[in-house]
Amino acid sequence: MAISPQQGSMASTSGPSSTMYSLKPFYTDDNIVLPDVMYKMKSFYGSEDVKKPDGSTGYDIDALEKRQEAILAKLSELQKEVQKLSNSCPPTLSQKRESTSGAVIDEIIEDVVITANPSSPPLSLFVLYQLLQQQLRTVGSMHVHSSVTSVPENLKVFQNGFQSNRRDYQLAITLIWKNVNHGPELMVNPHKQSPVQGEGNMARYLARLLSPGYDSVDPITATEIDVFVDIATNQLLHGNSKEKAAALRGLNSKLGSSSWLVGSDLSLADIVVWSALQQTGQAGGAPANVQKWIKACNNNFAFKLALSVMS
Repeated sequence: MAISPQQGSMASTSGPSSTMYSLKPFYTDDNIVLPDVMYKMKSFYGSEDVKKPDGSTGYDIDALEKRQEAILAKLSELQKEVQKLSNSCPPTLSQKRESTSGAVIDEIIEDVVITANPSSPPLSLFVLYQLLQQQLRTVGSMHVHSSVTSVPENLKVFQNGFQSNRRDYQLAITLIWKNVNHGPELMVNPHKQSPVQGEGNMARYLARLLSPGYDSVDPITATEIDVFVDIATNQLLHGNSKEKAAALRGLNSKLGSSSWLVGSDLSLADIVVWSALQQTGQAGGAPANVQKWIKACNNNFAFKLALSVMS
């Protein structure tokens, strides 16, 4: 079939060499309308063609450089003054590093308030109290909350309180017998802290008064102690019968190869575990190795006050 010239022209427009229609640009970079709702700032760059006779660029950055140089000059002067003051007031030789064998407590007395239920007295408190008395000038006092009707005589161990001036002591422990349901609570500053709850956490705090640096001196030993404190709290005190039996088996196995739970001497682990066994009545039916260890604890001077509370 023959193709007319008009048809051939139409066919040629669909080939690769054809051009599309053009569109005007939507915007240009020459005339951008800026909003006038914000403040305007001068450009830091300016025009390269404009130079001042003194050779400066005339930009605001020159002012910033001058401000920075002035600030650095002031800092240098302050550094010289501080160095001069430090040289004129050297540290005296009498300032020595305190030992971590005992708590570093200033002349201001450290007040610790503990509330506990007389139906389940925290025996570890009385053990740690005796140990604290060996290192610090410690005094204890006792009060009875209105939620408690009466307190047995054997629990009135802190009844004497202060026998001399309060400033003569470094540590004051106030025991308040109160109807608390979730274990003892310890408070140091009611305006800056929440109560430290639970016998294990209370014992941890008091133990750090005895040896503030034991966490950092030997972290492995500190971790082992924390494990036994958690066992005493979570299993021996608050666990079910299966958890308590499993904890006793673990203690018996551990004490089969060592005299104490952690290390070669009495530690916080022994104190808290002993307290948990005595409070829950598990000490009497404990396995042989645990019985031997309990006897060693009872013969230690630190348990004398706690044993009198149990009587």
